[in-house]
Amino acid sequence: MKKIYPLIALVIVLAIAGLYGLDHYRKVREQQQATTAHLITRCVNQGLLSLFVLQANDWNKEPKLLVTETQRLRERVAALPDAVYEGKPYADWQGALEVCDRLTVNSNRQHKTIFRALAEMAKKEIWDLDTAKSEPFQERRKKAIYRSKVAAEAADRYLDDLQSDIKRLLDVSRVSPEARALTDQQLQEHIFQKYRKGRFSKHRVLQYLERQEAFYQLLTDNPKGFTLRGGSLYFYNTKLHRKADDLNRSLLHGEADFFANWRQIVEQ
Repeated sequence: MKKIYPLIALVIVLAIAGLYGLDHYRKVREQQQATTAHLITRCVNQGLLSLFVLQANDWNKEPKLLVTETQRLRERVAALPDAVYEGKPYADWQGALEVCDRLTVNSNRQHKTIFRALAEMAKKEIWDLDTAKSEPFQERRKKAIYRSKVAAEAADRYLDDLQSDIKRLLDVSRVSPEARALTDQQLQEHIFQKYRKGRFSKHRVLQYLERQEAFYQLLTDNPKGFTLRGGSLYFYNTKLHRKADDLNRSLLHGEADFFANWRQIVEQ
């Protein structure tokens, strides 16, 4: 009987050690999951901060900001892992790094789709009436208008696309279900409840582009019907002149509103 007591004591000690070990493992896993969620949330936030820089830009003055900001975003996201965590990598962390890398690539691609077209629209030379009859400039104008229509669609659904992109990347990542659930919770609290769709009006943007398209198509279809006098268009046909004049006036009045819309894609 006396021999049993030491065995019972040993079992108790091992049980306590096991429980302590399990509790320690649980705490480590919870901390790892929290760190994983924090990293991904900060990555998403960096992409949105980059968008804010781009949407606030004056594209007439800084047409090359897109290139600069693309590189800045890469650098800021690359610096995040060391700022968030110091220690040995673990499975969720490796998965989070891959998600961040992919998100950064996708954010830069989306920003390029939206703002490259806007930088082109801000180039005064392609809208100069001196080039109204130039075929190369006609092609440039058509491309700028088409890209701006695509950009307007992308700007209008920016946050929805971002949310879908994050979900897709997490679903196929090596991040554990527990860390994914925590990441989703933090994203909702710190990103999607903090930022919201702005007052960007796809309707007004497309309306302006349609008028721009109609005006230059009118010039393209009637190359011998007008001439340039003193920097202004002169049409030989009164009806044609009135139509072009109305379109041009609406473009001049709508230009400021067109560019202002792009400053309101996302707001806090």
